[in-house]
Amino acid sequence: MEYEYQGMLLHNVQELIYDQEYKDCRLSRVPESLRLALNSKAQKNIRFVSGCELRFVMESSQVSIGLRRMPVSPSILSQGMVQVYQGDFQGSYQIGPQAVTTEGSQIVIHKQDFTNIRQFWESGRKNSRFLRGFSPEVTRILLPYDWGCFLGEIQGKIRPPKPSELPAKRLLVYGSSITHGGNASLMSKTYAFRLVESLGADCINLGCAGSAWMDSAMGAWIAGRKDWDMALFELGVNVIGVWSPQMLYEAAGSFIRQVKEAQPDKPVWVTDMYYNHHDFHHDPKASAFRDAIKTCVEQLKEQYPRLEYLNGLEIMGEKDGFTCLSSDGLHPSDLGHEVIAQRLSERLA
Repeated sequence: MEYEYQGMLLHNVQELIYDQEYKDCRLSRVPESLRLALNSKAQKNIRFVSGCELRFVMESSQVSIGLRRMPVSPSILSQGMVQVYQGDFQGSYQIGPQAVTTEGSQIVIHKQDFTNIRQFWESGRKNSRFLRGFSPEVTRILLPYDWGCFLGEIQGKIRPPKPSELPAKRLLVYGSSITHGGNASLMSKTYAFRLVESLGADCINLGCAGSAWMDSAMGAWIAGRKDWDMALFELGVNVIGVWSPQMLYEAAGSFIRQVKEAQPDKPVWVTDMYYNHHDFHHDPKASAFRDAIKTCVEQLKEQYPRLEYLNGLEIMGEKDGFTCLSSDGLHPSDLGHEVIAQRLSERLA
């Protein structure tokens, strides 16, 4: 279900929405028909390009790509940062990070000499020192996770990566703004990115800030996709102020069951809330919400053995919660995202 466009692979993109005024295209992680079937907040936030990448192999010495940040409200920064990777390797300072503004920006990339990193990559794969899935020849432009983005003119000769140049396995993630990437400084600092990096896998990121309400339409769409090998759902924190534990139990059960009925043999992990200000203030609803998710998953596991519950406090708990939170008391800092990724990797590996 990858989208090819003018010689590049648009990873985690399902549809391009043409903008008549600017003559460019908005990148969409889900089909427009699905977006309009989600809750009203998710209809807006699913437009953010969390985990979206422009992937290609350069055949010319230079490539220039037009990008534009979606118009912002006063509370949102008017620019976001893109990163450039060569396969699994972070690009040198000459090619990134680069800013994308609401007025439009040109991202210029000069082809690098891949001799050294190709040797590192091939040696690592041969000796199993690490599990890396991307060929160094694959240029990856990591788009800003925190807002929407438009793709404009592409200049230079490129081709899409071949399947052999990409990871063989894919992890699909769904959850709140934390899964989406909330408060990480860059896309590569998000726990979802760091997790798949450690697993040698690829990521389909369907995190939806403030609006992971386990919509039936989203569950059905995930269930029907054939392009993922394993999934991780982070559930609960977006509805703690509006739902009862029983409502969460029922919604989570329906959502998980939709997916597992269609994909019973694929492993699915479900985690509840990571440490946040609700725990600091000893809000009884926090523990009740965790109990609701745990009970739901454990009951469903009797029918679907390849289903596992993960306690969010064991992933990022009170012991390290203070140092792992950002200043809003809810989202992890870069350190928090790294801790989550490390501990999830131990359990998913």
